[in-house]
Order: sequence, then C-alpha cells, then structure tokens
Amino acid sequence: MRWLVFLLAIAPALVFADTWRWVDENGVVNYSDTPHPGAERVDLRVIQTTPFAERSRSAEASEPPEAGETSGGSSASYDSVSILRPQPEETLWNLEGQLDVQVSVQPEMQSNHRLKLYLDGTEVVGIPAGATSFTIDRVFRGMHTLRAAVQDQSGRQLGASEAIRFYVQQTSVQNPQGGPPRPTPLPSPRPRPRG
Repeated sequence: MRWLVFLLAIAPALVFADTWRWVDENGVVNYSDTPHPGAERVDLRVIQTTPFAERSRSAEASEPPEAGETSGGSSASYDSVSILRPQPEETLWNLEGQLDVQVSVQPEMQSNHRLKLYLDGTEVVGIPAGATSFTIDRVFRGMHTLRAAVQDQSGRQLGASEAIRFYVQQTSVQNPQGGPPRPTPLPSPRPRPRG
C-alpha cells in the first residue's frame, strides 16, 4: 500500500522529467530519462491531436431523421410509433442470432407506407411491406439500439419511435444457467498437517 501511495505521489514529477534521444551504433533509436553521450533532449510536452473529419453530406442524407421529425409536408402522419418488443433496457438470453421485433403504429399503417427499422444506426433490409412483427437475423451478444420509422413511398418520414437500448447475453461454460454470474465461493479452510 505504501508503494502505491509513493508511486501516486511521484507520478506528476515523472511526467515532467526530461527525455533524451540517441541512435546507437546499430542504428536503433533509444529514449531515456538520463542523458547519454551524443543524446539530444526531446520535448514531449506537446500533445499531438487529430481533428475529427467533417461529416459528408451523403452521410447526413443516409441517416434517419430523429424521432418526431418529418422531412416534408405529407398530409398523413402517425400519432405514435413505438417498439413493443424488445422492451427498453431488456436483457435477452440465448437468441441464437434471431431477434423478434414488434412495432405498434397508431393509427394503423396505410398500405402505401413502409416501416423502416434501424438496428445500431443501420437500416434493416428485407422488412415485408405492411409488417409490424418480424424477426431480424444476425443480432449477436452485446448492447444494441433499435429505432422504427414510418415512411411514405417517396421516402418522407411520417412518424418515428424513440430509440431503445437492449442487451443480448449468451450463456457460457462458466455461466450455463444464464442470468448474472454467481460469486465464486471461497475455499473451505483446512487444517495444516503438523510436521
């Protein structure tokens, strides 16, 4: 414990230590905190950063509008679009890659409108026209987000759900029953043989 406190106390001083650079007889570049014959001092206080790239207009156009936004003056709109299954923050076990989804659209979806589904920000393709219940393949272990939107035939959004987050877990050899892992019991104390 004392060593940890000592290391934490001297850590700020180590950050500001001088750094030296030299090339040895084999052409290998070396760095050290102590000067070496023929070494040059290196200033490491400048932090190198890389700015984020500008978002392209094509990327902005391909993203779905946020919930409640519409992209034009369509005469039809929907009072509510919501994801019934999976539930927000639900943990699903052993899906084998297949997720059952159920979406509610109020009022009932018109025949010339389509439901679009976005899993982790990527549009799910192959949703049958007019369907509000279906199965998505290739949904694997981890945290996921799901969002639904209704569009007309020209691609204008008429209603959208809030994005929900859900989790997929897979049982393992270490945790075959599923659910949260149980704590490992401590070994039972045993008497030592006298000898």
